[in-house]
Amino acid sequence: MKKILKLAVCLFMIMGVVACGGTSTEKQETVVKNFFDYLKAGDIEKISTICTDDNSDVDDLLSIMESLEEYMDVETYGQTFVDEANKFVDHIFANYVTSYEINSVEADGDNYLVIADIKMKDYNNIDIDSDTTTIIDNYQQEHLDELSELAGDQQAMMEKVFADLAPEIFGAMTKKIDEAEAIDTQLRFTLVPDGENWLISTIEQKEA
Repeated sequence: MKKILKLAVCLFMIMGVVACGGTSTEKQETVVKNFFDYLKAGDIEKISTICTDDNSDVDDLLSIMESLEEYMDVETYGQTFVDEANKFVDHIFANYVTSYEINSVEADGDNYLVIADIKMKDYNNIDIDSDTTTIIDNYQQEHLDELSELAGDQQAMMEKVFADLAPEIFGAMTKKIDEAEAIDTQLRFTLVPDGENWLISTIEQKEA
Protein backbone atom coordinates (compact mmCIF):
# COMPACT_ATOMS: atom_id res chain seq x y z
CA MET A 1 0.00 0.00 0.00
CA LYS A 2 2.84 2.34 0.92
CA LYS A 3 4.55 1.59 -2.41
CA ILE A 4 1.36 2.38 -4.30
CA LEU A 5 0.93 5.65 -2.40
CA LYS A 6 4.57 6.53 -3.00
CA LEU A 7 4.17 5.79 -6.72
CA ALA A 8 1.01 7.89 -6.83
CA VAL A 9 2.78 10.79 -5.13
CA CYS A 10 5.67 10.52 -7.60
CA LEU A 11 3.28 10.48 -10.54
CA PHE A 12 1.45 13.54 -9.24
CA MET A 13 4.77 15.33 -8.75
CA ILE A 14 5.89 14.46 -12.28
CA MET A 15 2.55 15.53 -13.71
CA GLY A 16 2.83 18.77 -11.78
CA VAL A 17 6.31 19.47 -13.09
CA VAL A 18 5.29 18.63 -16.65
CA ALA A 19 2.17 20.77 -16.36
CA CYS A 20 4.12 23.71 -14.99
CA GLY A 21 6.78 23.28 -17.61
CA GLY A 22 4.22 23.17 -20.39
CA THR A 23 2.13 26.13 -19.31
CA SER A 24 5.02 28.33 -18.19
CA THR A 25 5.79 29.24 -21.81
CA GLU A 26 2.59 28.15 -23.52
CA LYS A 27 0.75 31.35 -22.62
CA GLN A 28 3.60 33.52 -23.86
CA GLU A 29 3.86 31.58 -27.13
CA THR A 30 0.11 31.84 -27.63
CA VAL A 31 0.24 35.63 -27.27
CA VAL A 32 2.93 35.89 -29.95
CA LYS A 33 1.09 33.46 -32.24
CA ASN A 34 -2.07 35.53 -31.77
CA PHE A 35 -0.07 38.61 -32.75
CA PHE A 36 0.87 37.05 -36.09
CA ASP A 37 -2.70 35.81 -36.66
CA TYR A 38 -4.15 39.25 -35.95
CA LEU A 39 -1.50 40.94 -38.12
CA LYS A 40 -2.30 38.63 -41.03
CA ALA A 41 -5.98 39.49 -40.62
CA GLY A 42 -5.16 43.20 -40.41
CA ASP A 43 -7.03 43.37 -37.11
CA ILE A 44 -5.16 46.15 -35.33
CA GLU A 45 -7.85 46.44 -32.65
CA LYS A 46 -7.22 42.84 -31.59
CA ILE A 47 -3.46 43.42 -31.67
CA SER A 48 -3.96 46.30 -29.26
CA THR A 49 -5.70 43.95 -26.79
CA ILE A 50 -2.54 41.82 -26.42
CA CYS A 51 -0.14 44.75 -26.14
CA THR A 52 0.56 47.28 -23.42
CA ASP A 53 -0.94 50.75 -23.73
CA ASP A 54 2.50 52.27 -24.29
CA ASN A 55 3.50 49.90 -27.11
CA SER A 56 4.77 52.25 -29.82
CA ASP A 57 4.40 49.64 -32.57
CA VAL A 58 0.66 49.45 -31.97
CA ASP A 59 0.47 53.24 -31.95
CA ASP A 60 2.20 53.31 -35.34
CA LEU A 61 -0.19 50.72 -36.79
CA LEU A 62 -3.21 52.59 -35.44
CA SER A 63 -1.89 55.84 -36.93
CA ILE A 64 -1.48 54.18 -40.32
CA MET A 65 -5.02 52.80 -40.22
CA GLU A 66 -6.40 56.17 -39.15
CA SER A 67 -4.61 57.88 -42.05
CA LEU A 68 -6.18 55.37 -44.44
CA GLU A 69 -9.69 56.04 -43.16
CA GLU A 70 -9.95 59.28 -45.11
CA TYR A 71 -9.74 57.22 -48.31
CA MET A 72 -12.59 54.98 -47.19
CA ASP A 73 -15.29 57.63 -47.60
CA VAL A 74 -17.82 56.26 -50.09
CA GLU A 75 -19.44 59.67 -50.64
CA THR A 76 -16.12 61.16 -51.71
CA TYR A 77 -14.45 58.32 -53.58
CA GLY A 78 -17.32 56.01 -54.49
CA GLN A 79 -17.97 52.38 -53.57
CA THR A 80 -15.65 50.87 -56.19
CA PHE A 81 -12.63 52.81 -54.96
CA VAL A 82 -13.34 52.02 -51.30
CA ASP A 83 -13.81 48.31 -52.05
CA GLU A 84 -10.55 48.15 -54.01
CA ALA A 85 -8.71 50.09 -51.30
CA ASN A 86 -9.97 47.72 -48.60
CA LYS A 87 -8.91 44.69 -50.66
CA PHE A 88 -5.45 46.20 -51.12
CA VAL A 89 -5.00 46.92 -47.41
CA ASP A 90 -6.11 43.38 -46.56
CA HIS A 91 -3.63 42.03 -49.10
CA ILE A 92 -0.77 44.01 -47.56
CA PHE A 93 -1.37 42.60 -44.09
CA ALA A 94 -2.13 39.07 -45.28
CA ASN A 95 1.16 38.82 -47.20
CA TYR A 96 3.49 40.85 -44.96
CA VAL A 97 4.76 37.90 -42.89
CA THR A 98 4.96 34.87 -45.16
CA SER A 99 6.08 32.44 -42.43
CA TYR A 100 7.29 32.39 -38.84
CA GLU A 101 8.60 29.99 -36.22
CA ILE A 102 9.02 30.49 -32.48
CA ASN A 103 12.76 30.19 -31.88
CA SER A 104 12.93 30.50 -28.11
CA VAL A 105 10.97 31.54 -25.02
CA GLU A 106 13.04 32.59 -22.02
CA ALA A 107 12.28 34.13 -18.66
CA ASP A 108 13.82 37.56 -18.06
CA GLY A 109 13.13 38.43 -14.45
CA ASP A 110 9.37 38.90 -14.18
CA ASN A 111 9.08 39.18 -17.96
CA TYR A 112 9.55 36.82 -20.88
CA LEU A 113 11.49 37.20 -24.12
CA VAL A 114 10.10 35.42 -27.16
CA ILE A 115 12.27 35.22 -30.27
CA ALA A 116 10.56 34.43 -33.57
CA ASP A 117 12.33 33.66 -36.85
CA ILE A 118 10.26 35.16 -39.64
CA LYS A 119 10.23 35.58 -43.39
CA MET A 120 8.63 38.87 -44.33
CA LYS A 121 8.11 41.04 -47.37
CA ASP A 122 10.43 44.02 -47.73
CA TYR A 123 8.06 46.86 -48.59
CA ASN A 124 10.70 49.56 -48.14
CA ASN A 125 12.04 49.59 -51.69
CA ILE A 126 8.79 49.31 -53.62
CA ASP A 127 8.35 51.96 -56.32
CA ILE A 128 4.64 52.52 -56.76
CA ASP A 129 4.67 56.17 -57.83
CA SER A 130 6.02 55.61 -61.36
CA ASP A 131 3.37 53.02 -62.25
CA THR A 132 0.59 55.09 -60.70
CA THR A 133 1.66 58.22 -62.59
CA THR A 134 1.74 56.33 -65.88
CA ILE A 135 -1.73 54.87 -65.30
CA ILE A 136 -3.20 58.29 -64.47
CA ASP A 137 -1.53 60.01 -67.45
CA ASN A 138 -2.79 57.34 -69.86
CA TYR A 139 -6.28 57.55 -68.40
CA GLN A 140 -6.44 61.32 -68.81
CA GLN A 141 -5.40 61.08 -72.45
CA GLU A 142 -7.82 58.25 -73.26
CA HIS A 143 -10.83 59.77 -71.47
CA LEU A 144 -10.27 63.48 -72.05
CA ASP A 145 -13.56 64.00 -73.87
CA GLU A 146 -15.60 62.16 -71.23
CA LEU A 147 -13.97 64.12 -68.42
CA SER A 148 -14.56 67.40 -70.24
CA GLU A 149 -18.28 66.64 -70.42
CA LEU A 150 -18.35 66.14 -66.65
CA ALA A 151 -16.38 69.30 -65.90
CA GLY A 152 -19.51 71.03 -64.62
CA ASP A 153 -20.20 68.29 -62.09
CA GLN A 154 -17.09 67.90 -59.99
CA GLN A 155 -18.50 65.14 -57.78
CA ALA A 156 -19.66 63.04 -60.74
CA MET A 157 -16.30 63.45 -62.43
CA MET A 158 -14.40 62.45 -59.28
CA GLU A 159 -16.55 59.36 -58.77
CA LYS A 160 -16.03 58.28 -62.38
CA VAL A 161 -12.27 58.82 -62.23
CA PHE A 162 -11.89 56.93 -58.96
CA ALA A 163 -14.18 54.10 -60.12
CA ASP A 164 -12.30 53.73 -63.41
CA LEU A 165 -8.81 54.02 -61.96
CA ALA A 166 -9.19 52.05 -58.73
CA PRO A 167 -9.02 48.50 -60.16
CA GLU A 168 -6.01 49.33 -62.35
CA ILE A 169 -4.08 51.33 -59.77
CA PHE A 170 -4.66 48.95 -56.88
CA GLY A 171 -4.03 46.03 -59.23
CA ALA A 172 -0.62 47.46 -60.13
CA MET A 173 0.16 48.14 -56.48
CA THR A 174 -0.86 44.60 -55.51
CA LYS A 175 1.48 43.22 -58.18
CA LYS A 176 4.34 45.27 -56.70
CA ILE A 177 3.55 43.90 -53.26
CA ASP A 178 3.58 40.34 -54.58
CA GLU A 179 6.90 40.90 -56.34
CA ALA A 180 8.57 42.38 -53.25
CA GLU A 181 11.56 40.45 -51.97
CA ALA A 182 11.04 38.25 -48.91
CA ILE A 183 13.75 38.67 -46.27
CA ASP A 184 14.73 36.54 -43.27
CA THR A 185 14.83 38.30 -39.94
CA GLN A 186 13.99 37.91 -36.26
CA LEU A 187 11.48 39.63 -34.03
CA ARG A 188 12.15 39.87 -30.31
CA PHE A 189 8.98 40.20 -28.22
CA THR A 190 9.13 41.36 -24.61
CA LEU A 191 6.10 40.12 -22.68
CA VAL A 192 5.11 41.53 -19.31
CA PRO A 193 2.64 40.04 -16.81
CA ASP A 194 -0.86 41.49 -16.59
CA GLY A 195 -2.66 39.57 -13.89
CA GLU A 196 -2.98 36.04 -15.22
CA ASN A 197 -2.34 37.20 -18.78
CA TRP A 198 0.70 38.41 -20.72
CA LEU A 199 1.01 41.52 -22.85
CA ILE A 200 3.57 42.50 -25.49
CA SER A 201 5.41 45.62 -24.35
CA THR A 202 8.04 45.91 -27.11
CA ILE A 203 8.82 44.35 -30.48
CA GLU A 204 12.35 44.67 -31.78
CA GLN A 205 13.61 43.53 -35.15
CA LYS A 206 17.10 42.22 -35.77
CA GLU A 207 18.78 40.39 -38.60
CA ALA A 208 18.72 36.61 -38.25
